[in-house]
Amino acid sequence: MSIRTTPLRSPRTALAAGLALVAAAVLPAAAASPAAAASAVSVTVNATTGLGTVPASGIGLNTAVYDGNMNDSAAAGLIKAAGIDALRYPGGSYADIYNWQTNVAQGGYDAGNTNFADFMATAQSAGASPIITTNYGTGTAALAAAWVQDADVTNNYGIQYWEVGNEVYGNGTYGADWEADSHCTTSASGGAVTIGSEPAQTYNCGPSVYASNLLGYISAMKAVDSKIHVCAVLTTPGFWPDGVTNATTSPLPWNQTVLSALGSKTDCVIVHYYPAYSGMTTAQMLATTTDISGIVSSLKTEITQYAGVNAANVPIIVTETNNTIDTDTQPAALFSADMYMSWLEDGVSNVDWWDQHNGPGTPSTVDGAQDYGDYGMFSSGGNSSGVTEPALDTPFASYYGVQMLTKLIATGDEMVNSSSGNTLVRVHAVRKANGSLSVLIDNEDPSNSYTVNLAYNGYTPSGTTTVYTLGNNATSTTSATQSSASSVTVAPYTLTVLQIPGSGSTVATAPSAPGQPTVANLTSSTSSNTSGSATLSWPASTAGTYPVAKYQVYQISSTGTSTLVASPTTTSLALSGLTIGQSYSYDVIAVDSQGNPSLPSATETFTVPPPANATCSVHYSISSAWTGGFGATITLTDNAATAINNWTLTYTWPNAGEAVQSGWDGTWTQSGLNVTVTAASWNSTIAANGGSVGIGFNGTDTGQDGAPTAFWINGNICSNN
Repeated sequence: MSIRTTPLRSPRTALAAGLALVAAAVLPAAAASPAAAASAVSVTVNATTGLGTVPASGIGLNTAVYDGNMNDSAAAGLIKAAGIDALRYPGGSYADIYNWQTNVAQGGYDAGNTNFADFMATAQSAGASPIITTNYGTGTAALAAAWVQDADVTNNYGIQYWEVGNEVYGNGTYGADWEADSHCTTSASGGAVTIGSEPAQTYNCGPSVYASNLLGYISAMKAVDSKIHVCAVLTTPGFWPDGVTNATTSPLPWNQTVLSALGSKTDCVIVHYYPAYSGMTTAQMLATTTDISGIVSSLKTEITQYAGVNAANVPIIVTETNNTIDTDTQPAALFSADMYMSWLEDGVSNVDWWDQHNGPGTPSTVDGAQDYGDYGMFSSGGNSSGVTEPALDTPFASYYGVQMLTKLIATGDEMVNSSSGNTLVRVHAVRKANGSLSVLIDNEDPSNSYTVNLAYNGYTPSGTTTVYTLGNNATSTTSATQSSASSVTVAPYTLTVLQIPGSGSTVATAPSAPGQPTVANLTSSTSSNTSGSATLSWPASTAGTYPVAKYQVYQISSTGTSTLVASPTTTSLALSGLTIGQSYSYDVIAVDSQGNPSLPSATETFTVPPPANATCSVHYSISSAWTGGFGATITLTDNAATAINNWTLTYTWPNAGEAVQSGWDGTWTQSGLNVTVTAASWNSTIAANGGSVGIGFNGTDTGQDGAPTAFWINGNICSNN
């Protein structure tokens, strides 16, 4: 996996249309241009730095009881041919209204031939392990336990993972109410959540209610089969509603509340991952997989911190994921292959694509190919906006991306570290059971070919290399052989797998990613604009084969590049010389005594505040806002014993697109994002000992109107008040 060329971002987001959405990656959209001579890209495979073994049941797919084609005659063969070895049932939010005993979804639609027995016949024929979501919303612990009894005792299916509920945090706790939850109780107290179109009805059903009931599910289900994993619904770090609180029903964040209540009974956790949103470019969507290491690092930190258990013993499964834009064309193939491998390299036990059949959405054209807006891996044969899909069960591009992984991995193979010199050329590598090496090269550039020059650490290729290629919007792979394993040319928008015979040293397990970094002692002084200092700390990495020798702290720029700033042997680093008002982002990698690196931690981002004891202070307040613009007032205060004469205020906008349109009580000018305001004749003096002057303006924006982080009066930094 490429670690340093595609560094992690840590977004924070809001809900839209029931999907958890991620902020756009800071990458430009690749411009369409004529194909040119292939540029060179350097790829290094560290064949002895292990990232863990490929799990059984790692490559999963969602099914749904409302899908009448779930168990049709083609299903099992197609699923097996793609290497899909897990199937989730009974399907998203339907799980919280579905009674497995009666095959009835309360208030929903159940298609024929979709009951549990029908599903199991397909799963067994495909050789796929079931992932079962029990009904938390309208069910009971007894109903869930009866399902475990039927599946794992009566029929001996050996189902390992059982979720309790789907997206339970969508039950109204945070104002969004797509998930059924009969545990919610009405309340007349203020501050409770108002659901849907019934403003007179308020509900109390936060994470503490879920955790209390979850403990009952765990007890009842494990009493039937102690070997199963009963999985708790968590919010995905960096995605709505991660970190959100509600004074009445959720005074602490969802994950903290649930994990603290479960404690030692924390057995398994699940998250969902929908990283794209409307308006995101294809290039930005494809780059979101670089967030995965940070998500897993944050989850493990939370499990350790709040549940008080060893996170290494708690499986993490991702039971829903999809790229949500360009869903049926080549970007979906590129995304699916890269996404599955990124999760597995970080130690996730199972990842399930949403979903088998979904139906057409809004059609579009992607790189000259027809996209149907269908989240399914297979066509439903439907029609939307006058565009008819291919015949039922025709695979879409995501299917072929997953199928390419059969050329790369098998259960028990050892994933190893790899890196690329180009962010658009992503790589993943695996040591096979027989000691040979396989490398996946994912060219996410729609316009340019690359000559990939491969270097190997701890491995010596020998013999003939087999090259498998999935071309742009291809429906099958091609294969060829070449005598050399040192170079291969990859065409635009292609997936390539090299199977490389040879020999190498024993694979050593790399250290785990360090935990989520935090910043403390963040301060600055009036001595200079670069007087900021802070202490960055992080939970220790868990050693792999060799002990952890040091940590590497990287600063991540706004363009995504990473710069090594220090290599401490402890789990903290003192930072100094930081610029007041500037935002900084850091992540951390652990390195063992043999030089094997871990995957990166989550990213910590902070802004250096002005000093609190400055001789001037500035208060900035948005007074009104409208589409494309806003109004604001600024109050300048003199805290010194002498007056400020002929003042000049300067500051910088935090977001591109913010600008002063018209201002008053001063002369306003702007250059780039930098604003200067000079005093008017009637307010040029700010009286000493707390005297103040007020100014204001109307501004324009492009949807963001964030406040400036630092202000200067006559070149002197002011505190914010």
